[in-house]
Amino acid sequence: MISENMRKELKELQKIEGKGKFANLTLDMPFKKAFGSETEKEPLIATLNACLERKLKYPIADVDIKNPYIIGQTKGSRDTELDIRCRDSQGNEFIVEMQIGRQKHFVKRANYYASMVIAASAPKGDDWDFDYPSIYSLNFLNFDLDIWGKSDNIIHHVSFFDEDMPELRFDSVNLVFVRLSRFEKSLEECESFRDKLFFSLRHAHEFDEKPAQLEGDLFDKIFMAAKIASFTSREYEEYRAGLMRKWDYGASMKFAKEEGVAEGWKSGKAEGITIGEAKGVAIGEAKGVLRTARQMKAEGLSFNLISRVTGLSEDEIERL
Repeated sequence: MISENMRKELKELQKIEGKGKFANLTLDMPFKKAFGSETEKEPLIATLNACLERKLKYPIADVDIKNPYIIGQTKGSRDTELDIRCRDSQGNEFIVEMQIGRQKHFVKRANYYASMVIAASAPKGDDWDFDYPSIYSLNFLNFDLDIWGKSDNIIHHVSFFDEDMPELRFDSVNLVFVRLSRFEKSLEECESFRDKLFFSLRHAHEFDEKPAQLEGDLFDKIFMAAKIASFTSREYEEYRAGLMRKWDYGASMKFAKEEGVAEGWKSGKAEGITIGEAKGVAIGEAKGVLRTARQMKAEGLSFNLISRVTGLSEDEIERL
């Protein structure tokens, strides 16, 4: 349980993040706590079935939660830590990611993560015939990617197919993207489990109590996992770090856009606005990560936690 000092700090955080007693489920720690629990797997199973229904041959009945940390296959390759990784009784592998920060190449990143899971599933020895399990990558995006243009779809499915014979599809790797930032239904408009799930991911932190419309054992478990007062000290520390990163990222993006657009106007060219904004975003993202790391270091948080939140190495954090 969190300490009395943490409770006082929590009241201050709620003034900024939201009035509710529940954590923001788009942040890493509460998302993993609600959907990555080995003892309460029902919310994860229901989420996979609801979001992957179009791609699954059979509904998922049970999953085994697997270690999300994948070690690179060679000395020079990168390690990868996923949000949630699991396998069903048919041997299919699932990746579940929540992303709140804008990333230009997020689709490529999702494909890379799927490739890491494929490589990790390969048995040792020389007789493997590359018959790896089907990979499903479910990605919740709390920002909007430009690649889908004016599409109003909340869910987008990406897979391999023959361009000359579109009906010929290869479902060995399935990438599914949920654009949470485009989900704007009110609670009263939510009828399906999927709609209510998306609403909870976006708005749980705004409530003092679980809304009556979100009835049932699944939502009881999701909101119980998100209840801040029940966090351990370590969980609260991670949640606070996630909030700091979110706020700092938002401020950096606002600054980046203003700086980029200003630079574009100075050039007197329309394309200058676009180029300047992109440059500003890149600068803002880099400055935001460093500022977040410095704030976390000043708060006395562990280097390991700072590294996981910001992506900086512990040596880089030491030099700040």
